[in-house]
Amino acid sequence: MAHNPNLPIDFADVSIRAAVNSDEAAYLKRTIREKIKGCSVAVCLIGNGTAWREWVEWELDTALNLGKGICGVRLKGSHGRAPDLLRQIGAPIASWELDEIIAAIECAAAKRS
Repeated sequence: MAHNPNLPIDFADVSIRAAVNSDEAAYLKRTIREKIKGCSVAVCLIGNGTAWREWVEWELDTALNLGKGICGVRLKGSHGRAPDLLRQIGAPIASWELDEIIAAIECAAAKRS
């Protein structure tokens, strides 16, 4: 989506492209926190196992504490449970449809603290 010239949204992808080569949790958290600081909205891609991934809740909690908008997008064909934090804060969750994704991101941006 970030490189689609026909997509009517301003999109800056600050995701981590390569694995962070460290087993030190504090270093990993600092690296990820810096990426989260650079965004307006954190988009949680929800797959079949997302809710049980080790770092997902921490990343969402960090985004919330930094005052970022938060939303979820269900990966096409997935049926997994949304992470608890998304449900607790009433974050918008979109299906894998462009109009829904844009609406969820815009809603999350409007809810930023």
